Amino acid sequence: MPDIQSTPQVDSSIAGDDWRKREINLAFVNSLKLGSSLLLTWGIALVTRLYIPRFLGPERFGTLNFADAFTATAFVAMGLGIDIYVRKEIAVRPQHASDFIGGIIALRLVLLVFVYAGMEIVLRVTHCSLEVRTLVYIYGLAQFFMVGGFTSAGLLQATGNVNEMSVLSVAIKVVWAIAIFVAIAFRLGLWAFALTVLLTESAKSLFLFWLARKHLKFDIKVHPKTTWLAIIAALPFFVSGLATTVYDKMGVNLLEFMTTRREVGWYGAASGFASMMLLFAPLMSWVLVPLFARSAAESQDELFRMVRRSLEFILALATPVAMLMLVGADIWVSIAFGKAFGPAAMSLRVLAVATFLMYVSIVAAYALAVLNYTWRMSLTFVGGMLINPTVNLLLIPRFSATAGPGGGGLACATATLVTEIAIVISLLAALGSRCSDRRLIVASVKNFGAAFLVIALDAFLLKALGPLRLVIDAVVYAALILATKAFDFRGLLEIVRTAIRQRKSRRAEAMQ
Repeated sequence: MPDIQSTPQVDSSIAGDDWRKREINLAFVNSLKLGSSLLLTWGIALVTRLYIPRFLGPERFGTLNFADAFTATAFVAMGLGIDIYVRKEIAVRPQHASDFIGGIIALRLVLLVFVYAGMEIVLRVTHCSLEVRTLVYIYGLAQFFMVGGFTSAGLLQATGNVNEMSVLSVAIKVVWAIAIFVAIAFRLGLWAFALTVLLTESAKSLFLFWLARKHLKFDIKVHPKTTWLAIIAALPFFVSGLATTVYDKMGVNLLEFMTTRREVGWYGAASGFASMMLLFAPLMSWVLVPLFARSAAESQDELFRMVRRSLEFILALATPVAMLMLVGADIWVSIAFGKAFGPAAMSLRVLAVATFLMYVSIVAAYALAVLNYTWRMSLTFVGGMLINPTVNLLLIPRFSATAGPGGGGLACATATLVTEIAIVISLLAALGSRCSDRRLIVASVKNFGAAFLVIALDAFLLKALGPLRLVIDAVVYAALILATKAFDFRGLLEIVRTAIRQRKSRRAEAMQ
């Protein structure tokens, strides 16, 4: 049986520069495939997810949002931290999947019973209504299949087999959107909205598992020893995932018990909209973990080079999105959800900044994971799990009393921002000075400077222009970025050209 902690190897016959180009191109091509799928699914989800709150209203949407957040918190242990472990290890040892996948499936089936028992106890103690309990039971099964789907997707992403998965993601999202609009057209109860998630996630999970077996050809026998070793090796990722999910969903759960369903609905709408800014977060996991793992196998210098360029690229993408979300929060909320959700704008402004910081923490966390500084990473997220509820408990009563409608959500958003600031500082400190260089610092200063100038322009000169001001904001920001050369567009275009040339070359070779 293979050693769980064996050192990954790379092909020594490939020269350093050629290897680097090959890995960047592989990552870029897979990014295009998965990114195209994400954009299509995001577009479908955007229309659907924005219409659901508008149709249900703040209070009913608050009920649905609480059930979703409650089950996500309850099922976080089901992941076992294995997904990041899969992307890290299977990227360099595909045959290792047979050692633990069967055991993981068996363990999750056992955990399912205990999770449902625990949820039932909490629901009874808190005297939740039958409707809420029904939603929790349905969402619970959906979460179970979702967890399994993440693992199967990780296996495919680690080995670069993403074509069928990309198509499947779009198809499933189309089916989900159709089911949602059927529920809306026939004015079905909240149970129908939860049921659409269960049906689509179960179908997606089963098909992804079939694809993973097809490409990796692993067996599903239970190997207790290697399963246990894999779980131990993945324990830091489990702790990180547990902490992240708990503090991510903590605000909604505390709002439910400390304020009103309308507050939960307002904050749920804001956090849902902000989460769309994390469109590229799954793509980062799918692409960066295998890329970082292979880079680390080459050398630590190569890994940190990849980390710096990844941060530069991510900051260039995330800065303008966060800026436009912040300055236009009132407009976005009005367009997306209607006037009934107006108080959500306060939360959205704060969440825009917090979500931007999440991108930085994702890159840093993946780099630490590949460096095997996994417990440093985990302890950082555990610290966040302690900070978040503490700040929430301190701020929710105060903001609810002083900030008016939406004050509770503003408290939750502020707690999320404080948590993310602490996490980013801690993760970057753990990586040390090698995660930055002059090029990254200069690019960041230019990006942030342009964003601050646009925010000031919007606040002091353009506020009376309504939605038109967002167009002006975007144009001014783009002009500043181009004038200061804040982003290496030529470098990106060269990667694109090289990837396309190599892809054409491989096709030509295959046809011969």
